[in-house]
Formats: sequence, C-alpha cells, structure tokens
Amino acid sequence: MDKVKNAYRSALHQVDRNTLSDRPLTYGGDTEYAVQDKRPSFSPDGKLIAYVSNRSGKPQVLVMPTNGGEPIQVTDMPNGVKSYAWSPDSAWIVVAARTDGTRASDGLPKDETDQSETETQDVRVIRNLRFHGNGEGFYDGKSIHLSLVEVATRKVRQLTTGRYNETHPCFSPDGKRVAFISWRDDDERDVTPSIYAINVNTEEMNTVYQGRGGVSALSYSPNGEWIAFFGHDKGEVSGTNSYVWVVPAKGGEARCLTGSMDRPQGTQVGTDARYETGESRPIWSTDGTRIYFTATRNGDCSVYSVTLDGDVREETRTAACVVTSFDVATDGELVVAQESPTCPAEIFLYADGEGRQVTDHNRVLKHAYAVAEPEPFSVTSHDGWTIPGWVLRPADFDSNKKYPLVLEIHGGPHSSYGNTFQHEFQLLAAHGYVVLYMNPRGSHGYGERFVQGCIGDWGGNDYQDLMAAVDEVIKLPYIDSDLLFVTGGSYGGYMTNWIVGHTDRFRAAVTQRCISNIYSMYGTSDIGFWFNKAELGGADLWDNEELIMERSPIRYANNVKTPTKIIHSEEDYRCPMEQGQQWFTALKRFSVDTEFVRFAGENHDLSRNGKPHNRIARLKHIVEWFEHYR
Repeated sequence: MDKVKNAYRSALHQVDRNTLSDRPLTYGGDTEYAVQDKRPSFSPDGKLIAYVSNRSGKPQVLVMPTNGGEPIQVTDMPNGVKSYAWSPDSAWIVVAARTDGTRASDGLPKDETDQSETETQDVRVIRNLRFHGNGEGFYDGKSIHLSLVEVATRKVRQLTTGRYNETHPCFSPDGKRVAFISWRDDDERDVTPSIYAINVNTEEMNTVYQGRGGVSALSYSPNGEWIAFFGHDKGEVSGTNSYVWVVPAKGGEARCLTGSMDRPQGTQVGTDARYETGESRPIWSTDGTRIYFTATRNGDCSVYSVTLDGDVREETRTAACVVTSFDVATDGELVVAQESPTCPAEIFLYADGEGRQVTDHNRVLKHAYAVAEPEPFSVTSHDGWTIPGWVLRPADFDSNKKYPLVLEIHGGPHSSYGNTFQHEFQLLAAHGYVVLYMNPRGSHGYGERFVQGCIGDWGGNDYQDLMAAVDEVIKLPYIDSDLLFVTGGSYGGYMTNWIVGHTDRFRAAVTQRCISNIYSMYGTSDIGFWFNKAELGGADLWDNEELIMERSPIRYANNVKTPTKIIHSEEDYRCPMEQGQQWFTALKRFSVDTEFVRFAGENHDLSRNGKPHNRIARLKHIVEWFEHYR
C-alpha cells in the first residue's frame, strides 16, 4: 500500500530455484500514481517475460528480457488489456481488450475518438441488458475482443469484432489457431458461454464446444488434440461445483474428468488479504498425461492432477493452507502461491508432494505483530447437518477472562471461509474479541448437496446453522454471552440484516454491502436479473412475489431493535447502494439506533481492494461501533 498516493504498488520479483535468491525485476518509479506490475509469464523460448502494468495509465502488456532490463510496452489498448497469452514461437501475443467492436479498416471511429455527443452532455443511452458491471462501471456498446500483437514490431491486428465478448484466449501448440470463450447468441437474456477457435491467418472461426453452463480457463494439450477447461453443465447458476473438462480441439463431446471428487475446482476460499494475481487455469504435464488444477476441500485448497481417464491425485497435500495459483516447471516441480491462517501468500516449491518455502515477504507479521491462530470448530445444526467453522481467540488469550464474541458471515452465498489470513478477524481479535466464522450450508468445498443447500431457502436453514454455532460457542467458559456482535458483507450483509430482524440477542451489528430487498435488487444489480432467480430456486419476480418478499429482510425491519451500522459503497453495482439506503430508511423509520456510512468512488470490493485510506476507515467504523456497545 502506498499511503501517500492512497493506492497500491506491485513489482515483479525473480527467485532462483536453486539458490533461492530473490531479486526485484521491476520498480514503479516516481509517477503521479502507484504503478502495479503483475501477471508475469515467460515466453515459450525463455528469453522474455511479459506482464501487465498500469504505468502508462491503463493496464497494458510489457515485455522485458528474462534476466532483467528495460521493459517495452507492446500494447496500447484504449481501455486496457483484460488478459493475454504467448504464441508458441514467442513472436506474438494475443490480448483480450474491451473495444467498440470495430476495426479501423471498417471506416468506423476507434475507441480513442469515440466520444459521442450524448457522452459529453452527460447522457448515457442503454440498449443492452448487460450494460454495467461491478468494478467496471458502464460499458454498454463496448465488447471484449481479441487482437494479435507482433512483439518485435508492436503491430496490432484485431481478430474478432461485433457485440460479443471473447475471453481466456490461448494458442494451439502449432500456433495456427487461438481458442477462446464467447457467447455469440443474439438472445442476451441467457448467457451460457461456448468455446470457439479462430484461424489466425484466415480468421475462419468454428465452434469447439457448445456450452451448457459455466466455461472458463482454456488450455491446449501438448499434442494439440484436446482443450481442457473449467466449467459445469447446469446453465446460468451460481450454486454449483465447477469441474475439469476436456473437449476434442476439433470439436465434439466434452467430458467431465473430476466429477467424482464432488469438490469445486479453483480457490473458493475468500480473504481480505490476497494480493498475488496469478491466473487459475488447467495446466498440462509436458507429456500430456495429466492435467493440474486447484480444488477447494473443507476450508483448504490444494493442487491436484487428473488423467484423461479421471484418475485424480492430490499433488501438494497442503493441510490448513490455501493455494491460490500455481505453475508446473518442465521438470515437474510445482511452484505455488500458498496462504495460511497466520500469513498471506508466499511462494513454495513442491516435489513429490513435499513443499519448501522460498519467499518470506510477510516475515514482519512474525516479529512485529501478535497474530492469532484459529481453531477448527463445528456444530450439528437442527436437522443433523454438520456445519464447519473456526474460532479465533486473541493472541494474548487469558483463560480466566470473559471475551465478547463477533459472528462473521461470508458472502456469496457460495463463497467459503477457510485456512487463509483474514486481516479483519485478526484486527478484531487484537481488540479483545473472539471471532466465530462458519461455513453454513451454501458454502463451497463440502460437496454439491452442501453448496446447493441454501438455494430457494435464504434465511431458512442457513440462519439456523449460524444460530446453532452461536448457541454452541457461547457454552465455552471464556465467552461473555451478553456481549454478542454480528457483521458480514454481501450475502453476509443480507444475513446480518436477516438476523437482527429475527432475534434481539446481539448487542450491535454492522451490515456491509448488504441486500435488504431482493425484489428491487432484481432490476438494479449487475447480476440480479439472473442471480436472484437462480438463488431463489427459479422463482422470478412474476412467479412468486410472496416468496421474494418473505425472504427479504426489509419485510422484518419493524422487528429490529439491534443498533446497526450500515457500510456501503456508492459504486457498488453488485449489491447497489439503494439496498443499504432502503435498510437505513426503514431502521430510522422504526427508531433503531443506526448510522449509514457511504464510501464514494468505491465498489463491492471495498474490503478487499478499495483505496487504503477507505479500507482503514471502514475497519475503524466496525471496531468503533462494537466498542461503543461493548
């Protein structure tokens, strides 16, 4: 964090695998804003490193010699670069970037001159159902397209056009084709992405796989016969596991390889202290016999591999740790970014399942701060389901004292807590609170039945799970059952609102980026029109209005007695500001002690990557509210 510029800096480092020497390759320098260099990748010939940097204002691709030297910016996309990939001969880079969907040769204006009269008059005309996104703002009329960039000359040739979004590009091993993910249907209501491939010379395009659900992160097999990807076949839903699939590169029937695991691929464990930016993707072994991937299981996340026959093997055996990204060296050694409950990500090397730490950038935590170690905790809910979680006691815990308890609730609802470093929890523990954080039904990492357990039942059994955990933990001799507090964000904010509308047992609450009215969220959230329907088990606004309002906290505002602080970001398009504002107005209407804290210029991700000053202010608001009622 750069406190002076109220922003973040990041640089590339290079670590020698033999000597473990760690040296910086880039440095942002003295600019008017903080420079972020991230997402590095070696060229296939090993001579260059490409990476994404904002040093020219927008995120662009730069390249530099592997051993260090002056970087050269090879892209100049008006809206910045979303993702990129090397060609096998290291001569080209394919980039995905948001444009107006036209080529200069089409005789139409390019992005850099596309300032319409309506824009300059502060008028925005919306024509598409999907016109804005949290963290992106309004993008109606601009789509994500692929372009080829020649590294030596920096010449750019746009590959795709139109009103479609193309993402996750990757070259075939012979360099003749680029596979990518897109939705190219004219009906924008349901979006199930598919896999396409385009010939880089003729620009002839073909469909490789017609998607039936989520699709992401493509990777060709070394022999070019297969494309591996992550996804599912359950349509546009949020509460389902994503698995590793393969499809013939020429097109054909896709096969799920990891369904027998009944655990989701990828890192589904959330945290407010994750800064590394590696991309999650399937990685083939050099002989093409195995595909490496990460998967979340019971609060941990490890690297696994699978054969084309579906034989799954755990590769890193990371108990009480979370791997957030990784790569595979040509000799088979795994390089991973790995978090633990007491330390944000460091780099580890794994051979034959055994790991060794090779960086120590967070060593200050070990020496300058009191970091607490969480303890696994579980409870049996009212209907027999085992609900897992953790209890975090202060680092200077005294068994003879009584401590107040804070219940923390994650978002999603299909995110999860796990064995990661949680700065907010450590801060509360340092202020003398015991922190309880649980994975109620709906959380990822415990199987398909568990993750779908809250579909159509928000505020039902999930609420019972959390209350069962509170009932159990207050039996501990060091918990002061008269000093209970609750907070959470997004779905955790929804559940915080739901809790205070159904019980008075908490001394105070802080609801963050919350949902208060599911009905109005439908038309104001960037995902509300499909997400709300999916989460309510298929109930649309016009199908079951009573269920929608029955499960909306706003209906129970007249029951609330708990002092409640509302924290919301003004550019939150996921759970829009109107959700917090409705809740504030309702609580004021019923004379509840409440405050409404609005953060200008921030979005749904304030707690994770908002401006440093605002993140500090947010934490102070939480602590001060609880301390006031303690």
